[in-house]
Amino acid sequence: MRVGIVTSVRLLAEAMTRALAARPRPISLTVASSLEELHMLARPPVSVQLGIIDTTQSFDLEPIRAFHRTLPDLPLVALGLVEGEAEVVAHGSAGFCAYVRREDGLERLCGTIEDAIDGRLRCSPEIAAAMMRGLFRSPAIPPSRQAATARAALTSREQEVARLVSRALSNKEIARELRLSESTVKQHVHSILGKLGVATRGQLARSIYEDFGSDAALARTMP
Repeated sequence: MRVGIVTSVRLLAEAMTRALAARPRPISLTVASSLEELHMLARPPVSVQLGIIDTTQSFDLEPIRAFHRTLPDLPLVALGLVEGEAEVVAHGSAGFCAYVRREDGLERLCGTIEDAIDGRLRCSPEIAAAMMRGLFRSPAIPPSRQAATARAALTSREQEVARLVSRALSNKEIARELRLSESTVKQHVHSILGKLGVATRGQLARSIYEDFGSDAALARTMP
């Protein structure tokens, strides 16, 4: 099997290359420093059968979504994903067909690679249910309308929390600002990530800034 990986961590790339090559069913791993390089690896003479993206490096999902549109038949695996409903649904909507958690080992990685190439997905029943809910919440409409619909789905409290997250406040600081418990803020953030289809607080902040540009603009959308 021929696999490409996008990562900026040299130690990770070298360790994975050696470990996968030594398997009973060897996997040839080629390292790319960008999605553009992975795109080239998907063509002859290399012709990788699968791409692995190191998501621990805070990849923006929009370039991955664009990459998937140009190579829809190349399976993509998210490496180092935090297994939560919002994260899995957001990465799945960007084009990933499988993922390996940060706590998983080599056996899980190899099994996931083989399953992805064969068109199968390894995940818990809870995550499978979350993905179905994500599909139900995301009808086949243009991305611009999806974003507008998602923003409209935020409650007034969630919009307040989103505004403060975009200012890089921690959950504790947001809780103090809004006079809420820290656990309640955490629940709001989790709900916001799922509704907006983003995986991290950084992506949420960028989404809010790109859509509204300022706190005042966001405030005008609140009831």
